Amino acid sequence: MVMSPVATADPISAAEAAEHRDRGTAIVVDMRPQVVRHQGSLPGAVVVEPGELHDAFEPGSSRRIAAIDGLDTEIDVVSVKSQAARIAEKIAAMGYTNVHYVVGGYRALRTAIGHK
Repeated sequence: MVMSPVATADPISAAEAAEHRDRGTAIVVDMRPQVVRHQGSLPGAVVVEPGELHDAFEPGSSRRIAAIDGLDTEIDVVSVKSQAARIAEKIAAMGYTNVHYVVGGYRALRTAIGHK
């Protein structure tokens, strides 16, 4: 019996995510629910409501994020801490091969971006 590989998403530090975003080699996706985004925004991040995950990332979707060049595009996910890894894994399960969740979430990434 052949088992299909489990889709995984790796953690990435906020400093690395900020650097990759600044170099233009990664898309930062803010998937915090609207009620939580009152904390502020992340400059340059693509905002996606959690309920829109499928439309925003499904390779054949007409509503897929325009900045995604292909399945190897680096996608760095920020969400509510308890959800970030799970959301990143759902994106990876759609066939993406370079998906990460940002360790420390919004606050850590906001700080890393502010120190540049």
